Amino acid sequence: MYSINKMNKMWRLYCFSKYAFENSTQLPFDKPGRRHVEGRDSFVNYNRRSAATSTLDPPKADWKLNVGRSIFSRVKPYEVSNVVKSYLKKLLRAAVFCCLLAMLLSSCSSMDLLDKPEPELAADDTQLPNKVAVLPFVNSTSNPEAAIVVRKMFYNFFGSLNYLDVEPSFVDEKLKKRGAFRNISSGIDVSARKLGQILGVDAVIFGEVLSLGKVYAVLYSDTEASLRARMVSCYSGQTIWKLEYTAHLRAGEVPMSLTGLAAALVKTAISHKRANVMQAASKLCMQMVATVPNRMEITENPPRIEVMVHNGAGMLLPPGSQLKVVMVGDKNAVAGWSVLPLIKSLPMEEREPGVYYATYRVKPRDRLPYGRLVGSLRSEKGLKSQWVDILGPITIGKPSVLPSVVSRDLVLNAARSPYLVEEALVVLPDAKLTIEPGTVIWFRQLGIVVKGELQISGTPENPVRMAGMGLAGWKGILLDRSRAGNKLAYCTITNAEFGFKATGSTVKFQNCLFQDNKWGIVLDDTAAEIENSLIRTSEKTGISARNSKLQVSGSTISENGSGGLLLEKSPARLEQNNISNNGDWAIKVVDDQQPVQAPNNWWGNVDSELNKLIIGPVEFQPVLEKPVPIQRFE
Repeated sequence: MYSINKMNKMWRLYCFSKYAFENSTQLPFDKPGRRHVEGRDSFVNYNRRSAATSTLDPPKADWKLNVGRSIFSRVKPYEVSNVVKSYLKKLLRAAVFCCLLAMLLSSCSSMDLLDKPEPELAADDTQLPNKVAVLPFVNSTSNPEAAIVVRKMFYNFFGSLNYLDVEPSFVDEKLKKRGAFRNISSGIDVSARKLGQILGVDAVIFGEVLSLGKVYAVLYSDTEASLRARMVSCYSGQTIWKLEYTAHLRAGEVPMSLTGLAAALVKTAISHKRANVMQAASKLCMQMVATVPNRMEITENPPRIEVMVHNGAGMLLPPGSQLKVVMVGDKNAVAGWSVLPLIKSLPMEEREPGVYYATYRVKPRDRLPYGRLVGSLRSEKGLKSQWVDILGPITIGKPSVLPSVVSRDLVLNAARSPYLVEEALVVLPDAKLTIEPGTVIWFRQLGIVVKGELQISGTPENPVRMAGMGLAGWKGILLDRSRAGNKLAYCTITNAEFGFKATGSTVKFQNCLFQDNKWGIVLDDTAAEIENSLIRTSEKTGISARNSKLQVSGSTISENGSGGLLLEKSPARLEQNNISNNGDWAIKVVDDQQPVQAPNNWWGNVDSELNKLIIGPVEFQPVLEKPVPIQRFE
């Protein structure tokens, strides 16, 4: 039987020293000077601080910054710098989020100052519709959230115009019942007349998101959002408004000013990277909506909502914790909010003119693995505006705490979600961990070590989701010398140091999403197949392999900070993939053994730069002329 201390020690020795990677151009394995520990083949870097102390147990992050009490009062001398860094990170996150909100607020109030794009408009005598539905947008990007985020943002700002609009969830429900949702979100033509009959509206807005995220160029990088949209009459089929536009958020761009509302804002767990994406999306949608022809005002405009924020995005809210919500909009209105399907139509208090507050204390029996927040603002005459949350889903409820050791077969399911791993979950040899569709697992600090077998069986409608609590992140999933038929299908892994790390193992990935991790997938002496998956927005490299066998097909590897793939002594075949818009390279091979086979891939619109992005012995001809379509899931 393994003790908890031994499990923690095993974790530290096998994998995730925080000092492991200092140079982004190196493979994410061990550096010169590595050593074997306890006769095992896994290489580790000694953590000097751990070597100097009596234990390898992970440090406890429980420092409290109480008023009138030194933040160093419980800190040992060698830990002071880490606490200061943690404190500064908190301040930075608050500043970043205030900047995001200031951008939204100041942009909303000064839309006339923006350089408005020029849309295509119908003739002046065209009768404008009364009721309009914003349809599901087509996602033509590598960002799986792009269509959802941009559509919600567009809908939120479109609500300030003098049209009756339909809440997106109602639109989606109607379209799914009639079998039209998949066609519309895939870009298959559906007549506006038919959609008008299904939804009971006078016009519909089609949209295709062309980009959303960081764009890497030779001399610079910025955050870009691009949308092609059109409003079409459901009676005549005529296009009333049409526009394709791209908004850029250059590095260092900041909002014009920060109003006195900053003190009222909730300190939300949102990363700098995600804040930039939201800024670019809001900038895009505000400028586009400003060009939409507006109906003549009949009585009065519906009250305007400028922004709505909360502290639940990327968090697990257990019983006793508080969900805090702030809405900023027109003053002297009636504000309400819901987290569907658990919390419905709760009031908000206007504590300052136009600033509405609400808190909800989670009850012992509350349980919501994946909820969405919606806010509303109603005038005295009954006119109503609505805001659909874009920050992310909310998870509420007492988690099912998982054991530290799995010595026999264990099955996790959606019914008992959310699950919580307090430290490390170790699956011993001869044990199998099975994770069923819709399961949500949160990690407080470490992750999962699998020495037995791992089977993750999500579906397109109900993927398995794994993430760390808040911005602190977690260590990830380690597959350690497991030659069983390990498989991950429809699984989302985010905010980890390693999305997935395998040593001396065999594994297959199908329709998986690795997003916002430090390293996406790391393979050492491992045979891996990756199909129809997304590996994106890693801080370092998307896929790294050493002494491994790799097959990648139908997948997208993009927006990874250092590069797409980094290979050493690893025979690989890459075909029918999108490998584009990565940092310094698309693929880099650091040995001169047999060439990597990489025909029929899309490398982006970089014909003249292709030889600079493909480094080492790689046979990449022929090259695809357009991106490979991939299957997506929310």
